[in-house]
Amino acid sequence: MSVPVLKGIFAVAPIVMYYMKKVFFALLVILSACSSKKKTEPYSITNVAKTPKSVIMDVQLKGRLTRQQMLDIAGNIRNDSAHYEALDLQFILPGNSYKNTGGVIVYAMAGYPKPGVVTAKDTVRDYDNKILNFQFVGFPPETAQHLLSLSPSEMVGKPILGKFIDDAAGTISIIYDDRKDEQYYVIEMDADGNIVSKIQPMAITHNGIKKLIVSQRGDYMTVKDSILTMYSIDDPERPFRSVKEGI
Repeated sequence: MSVPVLKGIFAVAPIVMYYMKKVFFALLVILSACSSKKKTEPYSITNVAKTPKSVIMDVQLKGRLTRQQMLDIAGNIRNDSAHYEALDLQFILPGNSYKNTGGVIVYAMAGYPKPGVVTAKDTVRDYDNKILNFQFVGFPPETAQHLLSLSPSEMVGKPILGKFIDDAAGTISIIYDDRKDEQYYVIEMDADGNIVSKIQPMAITHNGIKKLIVSQRGDYMTVKDSILTMYSIDDPERPFRSVKEGI
């Protein structure tokens, strides 16, 4: 009697194994989908600092992104950094340098709190439904485009050397190079189009570098490779702040 029973078991086994393989494959697909990253705009992690409260990462972007684009990047970084309880992200635009004495300019910030700890500012969810906070520090893309479109009527016709948005100052500086009268002009405007300052800097060349003296005390700026770099007379050999043209 035992032989037929054994035959029955071995007859059913291939069918059971077949369906087990199907279930196993389906589970793999589900797990793969859950752990997959979302396609995003290019970015890189340029600095990581650990503090008692969280891990802070600087995220270098290629240009101004929208809120949703940065939330998707935040989701990918969170998945890659699941071993950290709390994570704070600082999004950085091109043109910044860690050599600047004024530090880098933060474009936007996102933060994941520790599990079970939620504050009033944690009101956003990423594509994995994880809660976080987010805020723009600088100008979002649409405001930046408006700033770049500004053109003071008094400067119409004068050649523009570049337009530089300073998110830290909340302004745009438009630099004109009028070779007819051999004069540079710097017009600084706020987001409403109001002129904040007008400067006719004195241009000098020192050690092969053209410097635009923008204050009586000797603060100056340089423009090279589409990067506007500002220097303080208090530390004239080290850059204070830098921004990239047209971003």
